[in-house]
Amino acid sequence: MDSLVVLHTSDTHLGYRQYGLSEREMDIYEVFGEIIEAAIREHVDAVIHSGDFFDSVNPPPQAYYHAIPYLRQLREKEIPLIVIPGDHDIPKRRVLPPLMVLERLGLLQVIGLREPEKRDIRLRRGGLRVAGFRNTKGPGARQQLLKALTRLSQDSEYPSILVLHQSLRGVSPEYELELGELPKGYSYYAMGHIHLYKKYMVGESAVVYPGSPEALRRDEAEAQPTRYIVLAEIAPGKTLSSSKVKLTSPRPQLVYRHTYSSDKEFKSFIARVREEVVRAEARTKKKPILHIILDNVPRMKKTSIYDAIDRLLRTHVLALRIQAVTRDTSLPRTVQESTANINHYEILKELLGDEGLAKLALELIDTLSLDSKQAAIIQAEKLLAKYFGIEV
Repeated sequence: MDSLVVLHTSDTHLGYRQYGLSEREMDIYEVFGEIIEAAIREHVDAVIHSGDFFDSVNPPPQAYYHAIPYLRQLREKEIPLIVIPGDHDIPKRRVLPPLMVLERLGLLQVIGLREPEKRDIRLRRGGLRVAGFRNTKGPGARQQLLKALTRLSQDSEYPSILVLHQSLRGVSPEYELELGELPKGYSYYAMGHIHLYKKYMVGESAVVYPGSPEALRRDEAEAQPTRYIVLAEIAPGKTLSSSKVKLTSPRPQLVYRHTYSSDKEFKSFIARVREEVVRAEARTKKKPILHIILDNVPRMKKTSIYDAIDRLLRTHVLALRIQAVTRDTSLPRTVQESTANINHYEILKELLGDEGLAKLALELIDTLSLDSKQAAIIQAEKLLAKYFGIEV
């Protein structure tokens, strides 16, 4: 049969309000609209979403308000959207997953919610086999996934896609599967959960993480300033081509690292940052999010340095995030160096005895340092809901 073209996206996190800012929530909806417009412009046969469609199992009303008109555009063009549930889409209690509301409205199809599933999708130009299983993590996740994959062996004559919201070894330090454990024979492997673009091969078939359309954390913005979707042309048993397509609507996030040596040198650094921030704002028509990580800051100068950064840059950015490692000049240099090299994550993991709790503690430390007290409270409540499934 003829080949098919699919658009692959993931981790849209509709409803997410980074740093408690309404502008960031609107950014998420805007880039989702760009994705839908690209699918229509490129005349794709289907859109594949590999999990974390929403940021929460209790999305705000505006998440539905903005998503539904875009999804209707896809339906009008007879382009099906197929989604598997990511960890953010799955309630921890027995309540209705929000994706099921959109499926009931006929705006998308959810696969693999309760068990591994294969589904044949009727398209304008033929058929497509889509298989997948919801995100699985925690004790026993690996064995559960391996068992699920045995039920998802490829046995279709159509072009086929396996959709998973999991980490592969080599992609993340915490992983559930090996690349070689994916069942053979699929035309394309649509992966989600990792917010950075990654591509691998299984035989003649591409294994792709498109990454999140917006960088949702500083490390993501630093590692990959540009965000993508993926267009893939597939035939039975192989990927004919796959290309990452740059998204133009994400808000710029600029990350700078600087080691303090003198007042004069620091002023020069800030002047350069200001020039680049102004250029980014002029280029994108959006105020950037700015992250500055400072090292070797004399403790007695920390306040004046923060004030100088705020005075020169605040009006040019949507959010200003500063992190400083200070040194006490009254201490011996060997002590200063040893405290600067402390690995906070490893210490928290040892104290708490749990990697998830250590990550939560680090995120709470970062969240509670927000300039706005109300924003800090909102984000802390979201973290508790994310990690423990509770509403505060």
